[in-house]
Amino acid sequence: MDADKLKDFAVYNFEKLIVVIVVLLSGFLIYSGMGQPIITEQHDPDRLAQNATEVKRQVDDDHTEAIVNDPEAPREPKFDIAMEQQKFLQPIKSSLYQPGPWDLSKASKEKVRRKDPVLAKPEAVRATGVIATLAYRSKDGLYALSDLEPADELEVVEAKPKRSSRRSRRNNMDAMMGGEDMMGMDMEMDMMGMDMMGMDMMGMESSAGASGPIRKLAADKNLGMTPKTTQSFSTGDDQPPVPGIGLFIAGTAVIPHKQLIDAYQEALSYAAEYEPNKRDRPRYVSYQVQRADVTNKSVDQLTENDWILRDSNDVTIWNAANYWSGFAPEIVPDDYRIPGVTMWIPPIVLDPYTDIATHPFVPLKSQRVLLAEQMEKEAEAAKANAGPVSQEDFEVDIAGGQTRSFGGGMDEGYDMDMGMDMDMGMDEGYDMMGMGGGMGGGRPANEGKPAEENPVDYKLLRFYDFAYIPGKTYKVNGRVEPMDPRAPKLGRQYVYRVRFAVNDPNFPMTPELQPKSKNLDPEAYKRYVTLSADAAQTQKRNYKRWSDWSDPSAPTALPQGDRAVFGSVKPTKPRVVTAGNRKIVIEAEPPKAEVVASSFDPSLGVFVPARMEATEGTVLSTEVESADVIDPITLEVKKTDAPKVIKSSATVIDVEGGAPMEIVDDETIVEPGMFLMIDSNGKLKVKDATEEQRFYRIQSFAEERGL
Repeated sequence: MDADKLKDFAVYNFEKLIVVIVVLLSGFLIYSGMGQPIITEQHDPDRLAQNATEVKRQVDDDHTEAIVNDPEAPREPKFDIAMEQQKFLQPIKSSLYQPGPWDLSKASKEKVRRKDPVLAKPEAVRATGVIATLAYRSKDGLYALSDLEPADELEVVEAKPKRSSRRSRRNNMDAMMGGEDMMGMDMEMDMMGMDMMGMDMMGMESSAGASGPIRKLAADKNLGMTPKTTQSFSTGDDQPPVPGIGLFIAGTAVIPHKQLIDAYQEALSYAAEYEPNKRDRPRYVSYQVQRADVTNKSVDQLTENDWILRDSNDVTIWNAANYWSGFAPEIVPDDYRIPGVTMWIPPIVLDPYTDIATHPFVPLKSQRVLLAEQMEKEAEAAKANAGPVSQEDFEVDIAGGQTRSFGGGMDEGYDMDMGMDMDMGMDEGYDMMGMGGGMGGGRPANEGKPAEENPVDYKLLRFYDFAYIPGKTYKVNGRVEPMDPRAPKLGRQYVYRVRFAVNDPNFPMTPELQPKSKNLDPEAYKRYVTLSADAAQTQKRNYKRWSDWSDPSAPTALPQGDRAVFGSVKPTKPRVVTAGNRKIVIEAEPPKAEVVASSFDPSLGVFVPARMEATEGTVLSTEVESADVIDPITLEVKKTDAPKVIKSSATVIDVEGGAPMEIVDDETIVEPGMFLMIDSNGKLKVKDATEEQRFYRIQSFAEERGL
């Protein structure tokens, strides 16, 4: 039989084969089942139920008498309270515990070796995109804005007298004066109010600096720094300041300083050759900043290859020395700053810079001021609760064992500024000592002394990632380019991480301060041997000991070149309809507000402002024939010589406010404005006219216009 016939036979008889297999399998199962025992003959259900009932009855019976009075196993306590109490009175051997830095007896008898302090990583990294006018160094002090003509004087708006309810004012005066007729006094007060308003307007115009044909912004309206001429570090020549674009990402982080002090105390304070004033305390010497692009990936997807170095203390020092025209005034107290790590604030002019120069973890008051305020509050609270308080009740133990009193109030206490200066001077003195000088062997007299009395919790770290610096060039593939190819770019999202370095206490920068190798812990000794071999080969000491990298910051981006500040909402009087228990406000037209929209002009190096009216759906983009701009160097107000277009895709979504407030009987007192908008980066923002009032008045020249 050939293969084709076998194949045909299988196809035509397939169903019969399946039936035969099923019949054979069924017969096998029946035959196997007939040989199995009957389960009811071996396990009777009734008998099993009876056994379970009997067991339950035995469990429920009370067996207390049989257990308590069992003669074969009497229940007598074996716990001897007196003997156990005697054990607690015996002293515990100190050898059972690991010797710590507080165990003076142990430290004096046994040799404690120097360990490497544990360096905590920086915390809470914050990064913000910034576009502002910066003051840069120049050779001749010439810039485009200085060639513009002075701006024309503004038309002063005639101030309307303040309208208030005569009825409410008369009622108040009647209550005060016994109900006499005060009509004449009302008229006199109205005239007095108008005179005072006129005086205020004159004061505003004077403060704006408008004298003669040249208008000038008052110095107190300049929210940034005041640029001054600097000198070249290489030639000593004068370098007048000029305005230019400042487009960069600014960041801050905090170093857990107190935690580092504790780590140094634990690792070194009872070890040999302990010298906190010269070497064995945190001496911050450097920092580094890395950036990663997260435009098309999440932070979790980043690898080490995605991170690139963007800033360090060397980079910022170079930029400041060669391009910045000075620095913005510092606003963080000395207690929380580190020279060379808390970098200077860039020379931002006209605009405030507090947000990019501070950190939520760092107070804006020194430790002494905070302590004095706390003691003053405690004194006031104690005086309110217990009557007169003596001076001796409020003595505070100053670091170093000195005792001073706050009992006479703040004026009778010590000078805060003088104390701060003394502290900084001592700290700088220690740094100078740490740069040189030998040290004797043997156990130091300051064994166990804290490296720093009352350290602050955090120190501030600042960094910058510039997209462009006028005049700076870069070498790219052998060519000199004006743009950094690795600079941050518009439309991209970035995250940052930082780390810091300290002067290694077990391998310091100064060879004369090197501890003896025999006094090092085994782990520290291994590191010392490697570093010593490298230093002998390269003739350079790798004295920087780096912390771990911080956690990444939240994503941030460079800002667009536009901004807007809102003024008050124009007064409106909506109609109120009552429907049952509800009040429905019907507006004849949507509220409107005056806005100052600005666009950065790179050719002038400043924001060009334009006043416009905005309501729901307004795109904050417009064109003006001429705009008044402030020269950030001289603070003179100039006018542009050509039409300017304010480019912006920011859109106002909703405007609220302007309606008379119900709590007063005065139609001129209205609800403050609130604005919901989408900025040019596509983010929703809520703005409050009350918070922006100061910036709006400055940028709209409100005082010059008599408003």
